[in-house]
Amino acid sequence: MTRAGARRVLTVAALVAGCASCADGADGALPPPQSAPRPAVEYALDNPRAPPPGYTPAPAPAPRPLLGPLFGALMWQAEVRAVVAELTASLNPTYQARVANVPLVFDPDPNSVNAFAGCTTSGMPFLAGTEGLLEAIDGIAQTRATDEMFGTHTYEAYVNQVAPRLVSQNGGSAMLVAGILPPQYLFDPRRISRAHEMFDETVAFTFGHELAHHYMGHTGCANGQSDGLAPAVAQLGQLVTSVMPVLNQPNEVVADTQGAISTLDAGRARSARAYAWTEGGALALMDFFARLDQAAGASAWIAFLRTHPHSALRIPVVQATAATWHFQHPG
Repeated sequence: MTRAGARRVLTVAALVAGCASCADGADGALPPPQSAPRPAVEYALDNPRAPPPGYTPAPAPAPRPLLGPLFGALMWQAEVRAVVAELTASLNPTYQARVANVPLVFDPDPNSVNAFAGCTTSGMPFLAGTEGLLEAIDGIAQTRATDEMFGTHTYEAYVNQVAPRLVSQNGGSAMLVAGILPPQYLFDPRRISRAHEMFDETVAFTFGHELAHHYMGHTGCANGQSDGLAPAVAQLGQLVTSVMPVLNQPNEVVADTQGAISTLDAGRARSARAYAWTEGGALALMDFFARLDQAAGASAWIAFLRTHPHSALRIPVVQATAATWHFQHPG
């Protein structure tokens, strides 16, 4: 029977029932309309897109809480420590045991943009990041959040300003200076919160990559040592050149792959209570360093460009890893 035919049958049935009621009424009038809802089957015939009887819609996802601003070295460093703790907690037990006690130290040099995993001269593992790196991640997050929300082009302006000085022989700061962000958006709480999320997401991949060098055995010194002693800041420059393993393309591919996976795993673990990290932070960081590569030309003075592969080689690795992860973790 067609839908129109079914509707006619229901209508005729209703008229017959109404006439029967007329016969019983004192004044021959139709009974008043019923207060009960129309039968689900009749409603479905009138509205083909109506939900089936008994359907309960899924609750709307709760809005993400607004996060506060991250401003200055102390807040950035505390945030990195919190992110690294989440990353470590998301690792499988074997990897987690190898890096659970690896100390994290920050080099206050604003003219160096770098992160690395290494071993002290006594054979103890450590992670390190520079002040310049945290400044760069903050600048990337602040500008990209603004552009995403308001359709501006502040990221381009930021990179065009900082890239030439970062790759110069004398170095320079990656600090986001006044005037890049439009003042009408500067204190928007949604923009501040989104920039906080992007900062964490970028940090997750950056230090997830360095953690991977340790638990994948690339440094050879991370075996669950428990003293947790970080090297002195004054030693970091020497350790970068004399103790860290030389640039090894296969190891870097593995570290990028594992860094992306651990970021996505940790993001999934936190998705019920906070923003779920994606590969977006990794790709944002790669784009930033690709632009530094272009600005540097044949003279790559910046430390990161000397200790990590070219971003053009790393971006496809991260993209392929993320695509595989999403395929294996639908929903």
